[in-house]
Amino acid sequence: MLGFIEGKIISKSIETSQAVVLCAGVGYEITLSKQTLEMTHVNSNVSFWIHTHVREDAFILFGFFSEAEKQLFRILIGVSGLGPKTALSLLSEHGPEKLIQLIVHKRISEIAEAPGVGKKLAERLSLELSTKLGKLAWIQAMPQSEMAESPKTLSKDEQIREDLSSALTNLGYPVGQIKNTLDRMFLREDNTGLGFEALLRMALKEISGRAVSSSTQENSLV
Repeated sequence: MLGFIEGKIISKSIETSQAVVLCAGVGYEITLSKQTLEMTHVNSNVSFWIHTHVREDAFILFGFFSEAEKQLFRILIGVSGLGPKTALSLLSEHGPEKLIQLIVHKRISEIAEAPGVGKKLAERLSLELSTKLGKLAWIQAMPQSEMAESPKTLSKDEQIREDLSSALTNLGYPVGQIKNTLDRMFLREDNTGLGFEALLRMALKEISGRAVSSSTQENSLV
């Protein structure tokens, strides 16, 4: 699962809101928000945080200049009835900082100005995210300069951990459980050098094993 990419833009399209980034001889087609696309130029070097969206008929990469905007995008698509294209429409229309403020203050009519976002979806967006302000608070606290700043390149272990966390989150495991599992795994020296797939199988096995152990202990107390 791709989480970050660094390379050179070899083409871009306003119509599709996509840019092709050449990295290690491979051209990756990446979908960007309107603002991000406008800030990119053909033949320029770029770094994007990537959200990988997998469907039965497509494998779509969404790119962001900052990890904060990527995380906001993931929070948005967690809202019932709000898909990746609509989330990108919201970010394109308002930008991450303004969108957060609109959600926090429940300014429904302004949220609904984004293409493809009606009043009912804007109301649902505010309602569902009003209970998740803890997740949004760390984004709100970031200064604008940091939101727009290109991220530093991650080490191999950091990138694999980011990808594992993303995969486990998409499978529905709680954030705390994922963190604890990965903390334990990355402290073991025998895991050094293992690839993403091997580590993902190991993480799933460990989470399942601990869930069974916890259930057994609870039953023994009854």
